[in-house]
Amino acid sequence: MKFNKYIPLETRMLLERQYKEYIKETPMTDKEKHAVREWVKNGNSVYENSCDAWAESRVPIEFLTIYREEEYLRAQTKGMSVEEAERFSSVDRSLDDNDDYSIDSDQEVNLPFE
Repeated sequence: MKFNKYIPLETRMLLERQYKEYIKETPMTDKEKHAVREWVKNGNSVYENSCDAWAESRVPIEFLTIYREEEYLRAQTKGMSVEEAERFSSVDRSLDDNDDYSIDSDQEVNLPFE
């Protein structure tokens, strides 16, 4: 893997080892694999993300999880106005803010990025 030239050798070795293990164990598309590779080549761990998001267990959310969520939101909001896209994007954060997007407690919700 060709890293950014400013990444120290020791860091490169660690990141490449993490990357190889991760792609071996984690099912992903070729597009996702490319995104993960580019992320790692720039000196980032597969176990970190670009928006500094953390899970409830106080560990960073993996890059691929955030990438999948962002791709899902891009696909769902394509062609929407900025206001519509913001409204759609905020649904995951607070379902109670808007009655138009309320979900009945007995309604099953399947998100494609889980």
